[in-house]
Amino acid sequence: MEKIFDIAVVGAGPSGLTAAIKAKELAPCANVALIEKMQDAAKKLSASGNGRGNLSNRNCDSCDRVLEFFLQTGIAVRTDGEGRIYPYSEEAKAVSASLVKRAERLGIEMFLNTKVCDVEAVPGGHGGFRIFVCDGTDSSKGAVRQIRCRLVLIATGGKSYASYGSTGDGQMMARRAGHTVSPMIPALTAIEVREDLRELRGVRVKSAVSLFESGDLVYREEGQIQFREDCVSGICIMNMSSHLPVSKTGEEKDALADCRITVNFVPDFKSPELIGFLRQQTGRQEALAEDILETLVKGPLIRPILLRAGIEPNAAAGGLSSSDIMNIANALRMFELTPLRRKGWKEAQVTKGGVDLKEIDEQTMESKIVPGLYFAGEVTDYDGPCGGYNLNNAWITGIKAGTAMAERIKKHVQNTSDKIESGRR
Repeated sequence: MEKIFDIAVVGAGPSGLTAAIKAKELAPCANVALIEKMQDAAKKLSASGNGRGNLSNRNCDSCDRVLEFFLQTGIAVRTDGEGRIYPYSEEAKAVSASLVKRAERLGIEMFLNTKVCDVEAVPGGHGGFRIFVCDGTDSSKGAVRQIRCRLVLIATGGKSYASYGSTGDGQMMARRAGHTVSPMIPALTAIEVREDLRELRGVRVKSAVSLFESGDLVYREEGQIQFREDCVSGICIMNMSSHLPVSKTGEEKDALADCRITVNFVPDFKSPELIGFLRQQTGRQEALAEDILETLVKGPLIRPILLRAGIEPNAAAGGLSSSDIMNIANALRMFELTPLRRKGWKEAQVTKGGVDLKEIDEQTMESKIVPGLYFAGEVTDYDGPCGGYNLNNAWITGIKAGTAMAERIKKHVQNTSDKIESGRR
């Protein structure tokens, strides 16, 4: 007789593992399957945070519930001064190992190196799902077989870090099931710009960056910015990348045509204070224009800033006019860059876009379109800022889905038991 799992989870990343563990803990009677196309579970988690694993953030509303799950699973954590939560050992792979061990000890059946080709609801009102799978990551090779289940969770991630298994499979399954899937684009990534930045390559500087669209301020953040040959990066820039407009035509350059990025290299100075400081420096005997900036910004920045202001670096400081001083101040506070595109999937930390959250129950993560179908993690249209917010979303949606599925199975078991008991009377 064909085995029918009570719950099948597609994707053994943070959200999938969490959901499977939570479901099995709350409904020990449930047969739970965890299906992963890679050779190992949670590969992307093991590499997160440069291997340190920024698991969550104290500023997340659901942080306490996530921390409770960590405690129950035996994951010790520490919090830094900015609220970022890491495994106490600062080894992300240890968290992956802990979750996998917990799943195995609970008796969750794991299908590794198993690619899910499609998920479809069983027709005819019988309920449940058929999951079509094949061995390996290439569905064109190997025989396709079926895994049957009553409830299914899609937790396949987005498209960032494809080498760890995230290739957008779950979004395609959701679309075939009737869900709306918004376009997926790289997020939390560097931003390519039109300007030639080769002479600034490798420079890191604390600043305030602002994004403008058609002259209106869209986003602003203070932090460290890093210059590369053709792009800018750093946490504040990565966060900004999620606020760049999305193209409706597929041409990113069209969407960004009216966008500008400004860098304020002296965010602690108000404009009058900065102008006063610069004016005072022009009185230094034999000082050059480049000399008056030497303690304001890093050396490689001085020449580009002065040239933006229309000033030769070797011009005599004493000969600078009030207009020249104003131009230098503006170049320091509004160093303009022209965004061309987001860096691609190889650098993106997360995916913007995915399954429309309006079509998912926020409390249970169950589809509002297909009963018994659930979603968790990056497969949905959620992208948060750097600092643990995206992994927190993976944990909490996994917790919600696992809890809800466990309740459904317990009710199913109870109803079945009641029917049997009623038949005996």
